[in-house]
Amino acid sequence: MIYTCTLNPSLDYYMEFAEDLNGSHTNRSQLEYFEAGGKGINVSIVLNNLMIPSRAVGFLGGFTKDFYINLLQRYEYIQPSFTYIEGHTRINVKAKTSTGDVDLNAAGPYIIDKSMEQLKNRLDRLDENDILVFSGNSPEYLLEQIEDMIRMCSENGVRIVLDTNPTIIQRCLKYNPYLINPSLLELSQIVNRDLTGVDEIIEAAKNCVRQGAKNVMVRLEADGSILANPEGVFKASHLGKETIHVNTVGTSDAMVAGFVMSSLRTPKPLECFKFANSCSEATVFSKSLEIRDKVNALYDQVQVEKLQDF
Repeated sequence: MIYTCTLNPSLDYYMEFAEDLNGSHTNRSQLEYFEAGGKGINVSIVLNNLMIPSRAVGFLGGFTKDFYINLLQRYEYIQPSFTYIEGHTRINVKAKTSTGDVDLNAAGPYIIDKSMEQLKNRLDRLDENDILVFSGNSPEYLLEQIEDMIRMCSENGVRIVLDTNPTIIQRCLKYNPYLINPSLLELSQIVNRDLTGVDEIIEAAKNCVRQGAKNVMVRLEADGSILANPEGVFKASHLGKETIHVNTVGTSDAMVAGFVMSSLRTPKPLECFKFANSCSEATVFSKSLEIRDKVNALYDQVQVEKLQDF
């Protein structure tokens, strides 16, 4: 089973406006809707649209809890398995205007030690047949508990995917995560230095492999992505740069979902990397995270080149 863990999920309130927001008068939206948000939840949604079951864990609480669960019930292949807390699950406002988006993100509830222990006990049931995708920003005050939880899962043979704070990734490389998925900025924070060229990016990714990561997939935004593992360093470029991208939300989460899904079918990281990029491309050109119909068509178009040996 694939588990996605989001410590700080969000109830995302989307508002679409015909014009830019103006602070001097009332701004009235043309369309409003809610979505269940959070990076781990996005991974589960992409997996759902690829018809792959996953179990969503993390923390939910307050008056937003039941509505959040109701939103997830529309997804056939997502099994909610949250730990309930006293604080309120945060509400984020996503304002979409004619020229750009404005995000107003709440900090989220405080997580007490008892709640973290309950989550840890739930994840202690996982074994070598399971995959844990730990995604999203996590509070700094939970670093010790999170590291202990990742260590426990590693000792239980769980395949671990980390797409979270650079500090957490840095501290957990020694637990041999199956995949880490940092942006260029996050990679520079993991290795504690600025990265100004492709050679420095490659060396930083290889350094993460040397410290324990089995696969390092670095997001380079418009320049595509790089995969580093003991087989070498590889690069995939974006498709159709002349095409207007209608969605950038969830593209990195789609990459994680694609890599994880492909790993269920093949032990070859390069095929997983190619499928991950086709999922990301499909999400970029979609207005939602529903990508299934586009992935297979894009898979053959994604080109992966080897940059160097490890």
